[in-house]
Amino acid sequence: MDRATYLKEIVAAYQGEVRGEATFSTLAEHATNEEEIEIWKTLAQLESTTRQRLIPLMQRHGLDTAPDEEQRRLGQERGKTRSAAGFSATIKSMTESLPPFLTRYARLEAEGRPEDRNELASLNGHEIALYEFTMRALAGGGRDSLAPIWAFLRYQAAPAET
Repeated sequence: MDRATYLKEIVAAYQGEVRGEATFSTLAEHATNEEEIEIWKTLAQLESTTRQRLIPLMQRHGLDTAPDEEQRRLGQERGKTRSAAGFSATIKSMTESLPPFLTRYARLEAEGRPEDRNELASLNGHEIALYEFTMRALAGGGRDSLAPIWAFLRYQAAPAET
């Protein structure tokens, strides 16, 4: 992957986390069921944690780390639309929309610069955890569907081994 494409992919991933956090925060704001509120808040935390994890990568390449307000607005709109569709329809939509990102982030991790591998592995891992969540939730797992997300967040919070 050429450098321009690589940097464009990194920025798109970073701003995608901004959009995702806004989507899930908006879903949490509109949810009326306590379990759904917890799920959406946890997914917003996942997106926020992943975005924060990408900041050193962005800085290393001289990229702007300011959240794009247009991406935030788009996320809020998507959250409102998905909220109106209901929990099950939102989960189903997620299972359909995530596979291209799984492919994109796996490729980015595989082809990324060696000095960027930790952040790219985190980006890829978060998408895998999110997809695993959706598959569990689609099967009716409820709150327990969050297990892969909680595991990912615990791993991200653990001190790095030396």
